[in-house]
Amino acid sequence: MAGNESQPNEYGIDPSFFRGLTQKRFSRRQVFGMAGASMASSMLLTALDATGPVGAATNAQVGSKKWWKAQKLHHKLDFANWPYYIDVVNGKHLSLEHFTATTGIKVNYQEVIQDNASFYATIRPSLQAGQPTGYDIMVMTNNNPELGYLIESNWLIPLDQSLMTNFNEYAGPLVKNPSFDPGNKYTMAWQSGWTSVAYNSAIVKDPGDSVQLLFDKKYAGKVGMLSDPFELGSVGLLAIGVEPEKSTESDWAKAAVKLQKQKSDGIVLAYYDQSYIQHLKNGDTVVSQCYSGDIFQANLNSKYKDLVLMIPVEGPMLWTDNMIIPVHAANPLDAMTCMDYYYSPITQSVVEYYNDYICPVPDTKQQLLDPTGWNKAALKEMYSEIQLSPSVTADSLIVFPSPSRVKESRPYYPFKNQEEITAWTNLFLPIIQGA
Repeated sequence: MAGNESQPNEYGIDPSFFRGLTQKRFSRRQVFGMAGASMASSMLLTALDATGPVGAATNAQVGSKKWWKAQKLHHKLDFANWPYYIDVVNGKHLSLEHFTATTGIKVNYQEVIQDNASFYATIRPSLQAGQPTGYDIMVMTNNNPELGYLIESNWLIPLDQSLMTNFNEYAGPLVKNPSFDPGNKYTMAWQSGWTSVAYNSAIVKDPGDSVQLLFDKKYAGKVGMLSDPFELGSVGLLAIGVEPEKSTESDWAKAAVKLQKQKSDGIVLAYYDQSYIQHLKNGDTVVSQCYSGDIFQANLNSKYKDLVLMIPVEGPMLWTDNMIIPVHAANPLDAMTCMDYYYSPITQSVVEYYNDYICPVPDTKQQLLDPTGWNKAALKEMYSEIQLSPSVTADSLIVFPSPSRVKESRPYYPFKNQEEITAWTNLFLPIIQGA
């Protein structure tokens, strides 16, 4: 049974976040929040779009064994990712440089994804028209509908399972065979994280170990909730004892009633985007929905040592950013080669030393502690700039959670069609908007 974390540093708080003192660096979730109201608006417009994605006019054989066998390397690749989400030292991506040196594949790496909805909006017209998006690899998250749109519309190329050598050997159970993509037919995880509950231990003396803390009238007017309807609805389901992944529309209605009562009882101060963390830090709120990395980072400042990340008995919500190949990609074999390359523990150690998210490759921990390949020189070069031992990342329970913690994590509901998304947003969006 998971309980609240009795000490803020129980996770092995990672001082690598101090990198921000010497180089400008934001977490992937911070960047997600920076999109602010425009991001939320774009996301919700996408979710409520009555037309939904249209079927793609693609060759039914695309992604088949015969199709993959006919593909050739072109020694170039266009990779779309989120900002600040890959190793950087002295302006270089060491992992990409090594990939090019060993494969001859040159990577045009572009940090063009600020949020799922707006990025989807930019590629959707091309996909609808049966044209290339301009990318061979894209990274999309499973906690919003856009990844499901791409899968259901046949806008992704099924992966060549025979080329997933590193993935099959080294991928952890957290990212293998996910509920949103059984058998990893279309996706290979980039990194993962949790949405959970945080509280101020200087004020909240008896937090318990449940998401019910968010609904405690004792903290009326001091509770922060997220303005993302998919996050809000998910915690509402947990609060009524239902796992979001297994929920029904009837369950959604019951969760909405609980969340509406939480609001009408005056428990919620506000529904926040990424700004929730500032309100938690300055004391406006004392209990809040949160992203695990934000609390992890806040604890590094002695001013915020009282902020505690709870892993509730109901389980934290687990989100995953996934590498995918869009249909009509110009260089699919190059893309497969690159995706599997990042599942080498040697490569992943370099990425994780910078990222500090939930690592998809458990064996990376040992490579951080005792590098055995090209990563030895790379980690040494990164250390010269970061001035923190890779062991700090290796010892973090946020980066390398225990098997029991992985088992306790909860997946999001896998939307099956546009009608379900509309039903969900019609229930939870009015709570956020004040209707």
